[in-house]
Amino acid sequence: MQRIGILGGSFDPIHEGHLELARHAKAMAGLDLVYMLPMADPAHRETHSHARHRLQMCRLALEEEEGILLSEAGMQEKVRYTVETLKIIQKQHPGDALYFIIGADKLPSLPYWQGAQEIFALCEILCFPRKGIFTGEAIQRAEQAGARVHLLGVKEAPFSSTLIRSRTARYEDAPGIKKNVLCYMAENGLYREDLLPRIREMMSAHRFRHTLGVQKAAIHLAAVHHLPVQKAALAALLHDIAKGMDQPELAQLAEHYHLVDTEKTLMIGAVLHGPVGAWLAQKQFGIQDEDVLNAIRSHTTGRVGMTPFEMAVFVADAIEEGREDYPGLQKIRWLAEKSLPCAVLCSIEGTRKYIESHDGRELDASSLATEEYIRSLLSKQEKQWMCASIP
Repeated sequence: MQRIGILGGSFDPIHEGHLELARHAKAMAGLDLVYMLPMADPAHRETHSHARHRLQMCRLALEEEEGILLSEAGMQEKVRYTVETLKIIQKQHPGDALYFIIGADKLPSLPYWQGAQEIFALCEILCFPRKGIFTGEAIQRAEQAGARVHLLGVKEAPFSSTLIRSRTARYEDAPGIKKNVLCYMAENGLYREDLLPRIREMMSAHRFRHTLGVQKAAIHLAAVHHLPVQKAALAALLHDIAKGMDQPELAQLAEHYHLVDTEKTLMIGAVLHGPVGAWLAQKQFGIQDEDVLNAIRSHTTGRVGMTPFEMAVFVADAIEEGREDYPGLQKIRWLAEKSLPCAVLCSIEGTRKYIESHDGRELDASSLATEEYIRSLLSKQEKQWMCASIP
């Protein structure tokens, strides 16, 4: 007979506090395994993301957890109450002992839950403390109602789904979220304003698909290189919002608001949409974060002094999965996993060689200065990568 723990909730989103609780319950109660049980439509709680997103976040969070599994019992249609999910799990584990894990804040109401007597017959209760919640009297009342309650001495983890959602709404990477879950949240726009309808109106369908591709690549590169993931998603989404403007309009805005340094630059639309895009991001979308604005501003030419964050967006623009193959693309993608400066330099060098051979003109001054700047940053190892063939 196995001892099966069940930790239910909305997991909106799942965080390290939930995982720590499952790990501790498993160890302290001698459980053979613990099921994380996300509820698609919990009876007494409003959710902030769709059930399929919460299920997938749980699946990602549990990828490397030992003895902690995902149950989809709460995802079934019209299943809203704990008693319904316990019956499903009991059928999956006939003869095994079930232990339902709850917080002390839920204990006072436990005798009044839907199907409470059936719950008490199906499982025992493992209760973990909550700060400021006194459990003695609540345990006594629950036991008088028929529950078998065991108090776990588990220290409450300093993470909160509410605080995580609040920080995510500000495009901050909240602590306590596994990296793959954080990336999923960023790519799917969870817990923050949906900018996609406004962005879609500002560009063609082809450019919008490219934008989504750049967002995906920027999130990945930010995660690989330990950069802010949510901010990378934001910068990528906004990087081409001026791309749909024609050359005269771009030049007029750039000149009027002094967005570029040289008159020559006013003639290059491919360069102008970066600084004009940063201006639009600030004026129309209210973006004040200088990292994000600089990444938008420099995503085409780069700049002397560009940060790793800017490099991630620059490279994401060059390598997103929807890009048609061009000379050097696979090398840039390979370098991007190892070194952002290498990937930036490889991209600029390729652009310079293409323009010189096809158009017979020089690369713009900003890109040339960036090329020399990035080259000066490379370590010995990075120089070797630049010369290496793709494995």
